Amino acid sequence: MSPTRHADHPPISGKVLRHGAVVTLVKFLVMLMLAIAPLSAELPHPRLLLSSEDERLLEQRIESDALMKTIHGVVVERAEAILDERTCEYRIPDGKRLLTESRRAMANVLYCGLAWRTTDDPLFRQRVIRELDAAVALKDWNPSHFLDTAEMATAVALGYDWLFDTLTPEQRTRYEDALIDMGLKATRLELGENPWWFKSARNNWSQVCATGMALAADAVRHREPELTARVLKETATMLEQCESFYAPDGAYPEGPGYWHYGTNYHVIGLAAFESIGTPIRNPAILERSGDFVIQLSGPTGLNFNFADGPATSRPPTPAQAWIAKKFSNKGQTAIIRSQLAEGLDPSRKGTRWKRGPGQYFPLHLLWLPEEPTDSPPLALAESFSGEQAIAVARTGWKPDAAWFAIKGGTGAASHGHLDAGSFIHEAGGQRWFHDLGADNYNLPGYFYDKRWNYLRLTNHSHNTLVIDGGLQDTPEVGCPVKGWESLGADRKATIDLTSAYRSHAKTVTRRATFGSEDGYVLLEDRIEQPSGPVRWAVVTSADFEITDRELILEQDGETLIVTRHDRAGGEWKEFSLKPTTSEENPNRGFKLLGFTAPPKNELVLQVSWKLE
Repeated sequence: MSPTRHADHPPISGKVLRHGAVVTLVKFLVMLMLAIAPLSAELPHPRLLLSSEDERLLEQRIESDALMKTIHGVVVERAEAILDERTCEYRIPDGKRLLTESRRAMANVLYCGLAWRTTDDPLFRQRVIRELDAAVALKDWNPSHFLDTAEMATAVALGYDWLFDTLTPEQRTRYEDALIDMGLKATRLELGENPWWFKSARNNWSQVCATGMALAADAVRHREPELTARVLKETATMLEQCESFYAPDGAYPEGPGYWHYGTNYHVIGLAAFESIGTPIRNPAILERSGDFVIQLSGPTGLNFNFADGPATSRPPTPAQAWIAKKFSNKGQTAIIRSQLAEGLDPSRKGTRWKRGPGQYFPLHLLWLPEEPTDSPPLALAESFSGEQAIAVARTGWKPDAAWFAIKGGTGAASHGHLDAGSFIHEAGGQRWFHDLGADNYNLPGYFYDKRWNYLRLTNHSHNTLVIDGGLQDTPEVGCPVKGWESLGADRKATIDLTSAYRSHAKTVTRRATFGSEDGYVLLEDRIEQPSGPVRWAVVTSADFEITDRELILEQDGETLIVTRHDRAGGEWKEFSLKPTTSEENPNRGFKLLGFTAPPKNELVLQVSWKLE
């Protein structure tokens, strides 16, 4: 891909210019002027994620690997656009979060920083300086919502480290002061007031904040040796503790959206500690989690967005590349490279990605594994246990394949919904059954006492059961999934939902049968002694027609036939998805279709569907 040049830029050839050629005059003069400036103690800069020696290897990869060259072109092209865009500012539109501005700073530093390190174009260096100057000029990095501080600290630490040799002593001091005062000391660790995310590994906050403070501490270790030594030690321990998020076999309890957020920062932290020679454990479970996040993306590219996550398609993120490379996983590598190549192909009229390359995307230049000589295919059916247990099956890896994902779990998990037993289905290039995803985080009590007041978070808006009009319970141990059992061409997975409905039934079991050749799905629910009527329903955006035993769904020229096989009573109908408050998402474009069966001592519901 040949990037479009800004009018006043020096030309950039297809060849990377840095160590393979004479150092540019601008950089030579800058380095000469700063030659007498004191370097940081211990390790030379740049050292975080990409050393000078790593640059030489990177240049070779860009020249020899066509996909790397394409990614590099995307990074440079985006960096050129950033030259004319604003820097981060102190904007908190919701009254709570500076996070959008922190992410702007991160993206601008990563794109322009790596564009400069691979082309020597001084305009990219100057743009990083502008971003750093803007970031450190803010009155603070909003420590009351410490994610904002951690992400801003990550951006400033990387920019400071990568540009260190070209910075004046005054610039270095200003950036160091900001990392100390607005970053490290904002944690109040020096006062012994450890924040909640530092006391124990709880969720993505621990990964993001530990990484941000680790990078900040390494950058200024020569200025505050006692504080930074303590922070580096404790953040390394914290990242190792975050291994528990993926236990026991790779499933991330906050869903795939938060997997990308938390795991990309986790990997940045691991890579940073490695680059500065600090021993840190690389948990083997991350390899299995690399399978998890691939499996939870359907043939359309949309993910299974359980918990507080949007249904979105996105390019593979650098954390996936790092995991595949670190563990030499050829199956993951083949999928990641194929999806990147497909999504970045300029000859395609569109892309399957609804969400373009994000702020981490340039890190693919550092971590993309080489094309494998052979690539054993990933499994077509997988199950993952843990707090939010999942079973996934598909007929293949092509865009028109059938794909089915179903979960157990619990609403007690971080960002959890009352969605035990809920599922997603795709076939013929369409998503037929949806998870509506999160609502507005700023709704009153969203993460506290009013959480189950909001429709999108309850079982009343998910593809699962509602018994006697009630809410699911939130067991501490999530509902387990047993799957997949092979029965000829079929696979069966079973979820024990009893603990999620302990207030409304004696036992509840949901069994899913998936046809591995044709994508046929049969769902069988067995409810013992329900306390009242049982509603069975699915969320869809398709047009529909109801007949006696069938629900006919039509979407973009495809038809899915949903058939009821039991005789438990209740007719197909449309239920309301209108929330009780005007502040909630109105759920426009979606329908909730199903039936309500009257209670009986042993209730069995059977529904199947298949693409016509």
